[in-house]
Amino acid sequence: MSKQVLSKSLSRYLMVQATFNQSFGFDKNEIERQFTKNFDLKFYVDNEVDSKKNNFDKVFFRKIFNNVFEKEEIILSLISKNLQSSWSLNRLPKILLAILRVAISEMITYPKTSVGIIVTEYIKLAEYFNFEKENGFLNAILDRINQNLK
Repeated sequence: MSKQVLSKSLSRYLMVQATFNQSFGFDKNEIERQFTKNFDLKFYVDNEVDSKKNNFDKVFFRKIFNNVFEKEEIILSLISKNLQSSWSLNRLPKILLAILRVAISEMITYPKTSVGIIVTEYIKLAEYFNFEKENGFLNAILDRINQNLK
C-alpha cells in the first residue's frame, strides 16, 4: 500500500476521532489544534497502524475536518433525510454519526474521489470501531447521499 493511501487512511481515522470529540462539547479549534499540532499519534492509533507523523496528511485532514463544521447543517440534513422514517439523528450512535459526517464531508470536499473508495474506507473505520454490523446501513445511506450530491 502506498504512503499516500496510508496517509489518507490515517487522516480519515483521526478525523472521525476528532469529529467524535465534538459530541463531548469540545470546541472545533481546540480539537483541530489537538489533532494537528501537539500530539503523539501513538496515543490515537493502535499498534497495527504505522503511526509516524509523516504518514498523517494534515492538509487532507484540515480540508475535510473544516467542512464537517462549516457545512454541518447541510451534512446533518443529508443524513436526516436519508434515514428511514422511524430513525432520527439522535438515535444514531455518536461514533456512527461521526463516521457519516466525515464521509459526507469528504464527498463534498473531494467530489472527484470515487464514492466506492470513500464508502470502503469508512466501512473499514466502522468495523474498527466495532460497528461491522452496520456495513449495509453505511453503504446504503452513503450511496443515497452521493446520489443527492450529484
